[in-house]
Amino acid sequence: MEKLSLKELAVPIIKAIDSCNYLLKSHHRRTAVITYHIGKKMGLEQDQLFRLVISAAIHDVGALSVQERDSLIKEDVLNPRPHCEMGSRMLSSFGPFEGVARVIKYHHIHYDDFLSMPEGEVPLESHILHLADRVDVVINPEVFILKQKATVVEKIRSNVGSIFHPEVFDAFAAASIPDIFWIEINNLEIDMLFRRVDSSLNFILSLDNILEFALTISRIIDFRSHFTASHSYTVANIAYELGKIFGFSPERCLKLKISGYLHDIGKIGIDPGLIEKNGPLTDDEFDLVKLHTYYTGQILSSLSNSEWFNEIVPWAQNHHEKADGSGYPYALQSENLDLGCKIIAFSDVIAALMEDRPYRKSLSIDTAFEILRDRIAAKISAEMFDVIAQHKQLIDAIVHQCHENILNEYKPETWC
Repeated sequence: MEKLSLKELAVPIIKAIDSCNYLLKSHHRRTAVITYHIGKKMGLEQDQLFRLVISAAIHDVGALSVQERDSLIKEDVLNPRPHCEMGSRMLSSFGPFEGVARVIKYHHIHYDDFLSMPEGEVPLESHILHLADRVDVVINPEVFILKQKATVVEKIRSNVGSIFHPEVFDAFAAASIPDIFWIEINNLEIDMLFRRVDSSLNFILSLDNILEFALTISRIIDFRSHFTASHSYTVANIAYELGKIFGFSPERCLKLKISGYLHDIGKIGIDPGLIEKNGPLTDDEFDLVKLHTYYTGQILSSLSNSEWFNEIVPWAQNHHEKADGSGYPYALQSENLDLGCKIIAFSDVIAALMEDRPYRKSLSIDTAFEILRDRIAAKISAEMFDVIAQHKQLIDAIVHQCHENILNEYKPETWC
């Protein structure tokens, strides 16, 4: 397998999360820059600094709803625990991100609460991230940033010892003296920031690592709504089995699974309120949702230069194309869609039909396949559908097992 580093894989995803999140636009990047400067001033080891910057760059991924994300840009976050716990849960299964998950779990920890907790429970990076996060919230985007240096520092100073860690504040106060600290908050891009940090975490990824990473990304997308919590996971596992049925090699079957995990990554740029709408979408709303396939291609485009990803990316971005040219966004026809694209397309439709939606309950395998046969199969491939239909019971078992697996992981109601 060709070499691919964690940094190469993670940076485009991090940039996409930050740029497409319309309520927290640039907040992750800005917070990451602040944590970097504080961490450097505190003399963190490179591994710690890398983990800190990664954590800051994705720290609010657990914010599921529009309302919750909106609350995070206010100075006082009344109940941060759900999004901290969700973010930690999303990331913890990816081995290299175990430490990141722990940092995010406590990134709103108050210093006076920390004092009563067991020693070693809360990483130092959590305290740094908490202070950096609030610094960015205090900065007024309408005022030239260099005119705010003193007022921002004093605002944070007023909560030292109760909300903020004293040693972290001291490092922040020292780091914030030069103008460059403030200038880079507004201007330093995330890929440039990552060029400044290096770590043993930035190892060469194995196939298993990439599978875990893709699954982690799917949770960031799907866990925003309980209606989609298991969607990409289910698509990935159906596609993997269909790959075997259609004679794909073991490696290409794993590529199908990764493509299934990543196919909806473009939904980062879609208002989750549309996913939760209790009723059919209007034409205008559907047009907005359709953009997610384009965003998927754009987010993954830097990976398409990798020999290993050169099939995964088109399979993911073309999952709503149809062989008759009626799909979107490119209106491709059959000769431009290979077998992998069609497998992901079928897997996506099957998974969607067998999931709960705000306006209907999940459909049985028989009902789902009737709809496929009557309305959809010919638009993708009637011949492929005939083969898939012979394995209906296997697919039914896969779908139900996927739902059960995710149900055990997605329980945000227990965190409130």
